[in-house]
Amino acid sequence: MLKERIEILRSANVINDDVAEKVNKVIDHLENFQFDQSKMEMFTTHLAMATQRIVKNEEVEQLDDEIWKQIVLDEDFEQAKSLMDTMEKEISFSYPESEKKFLIMHLCNLLKKGNEDA
Repeated sequence: MLKERIEILRSANVINDDVAEKVNKVIDHLENFQFDQSKMEMFTTHLAMATQRIVKNEEVEQLDDEIWKQIVLDEDFEQAKSLMDTMEKEISFSYPESEKKFLIMHLCNLLKKGNEDA
């Protein structure tokens, strides 16, 4: 299902082939965690769009400082940060700090337990 979403973005020329390949590698890695499907859809779509923005040298949004302070205090922050580092190594791609913050925020959300079936 997730890779189908990425293929739709690729075939519609929203993302290029290289971005689709990178995001699919991340999907393969994160499937081991059995995250909530709807959260994974949100994360992988954001990841695809963020990666494409960077490839095209488009402007990257800045995360509000107050929101970032809350994320840093999140119980899942360290694991999310570690996952982000692993992702970057796995796909040989470096995200700017501003985009990395958004992705870490999404990873913290993925790591939340207990509300998957709510």
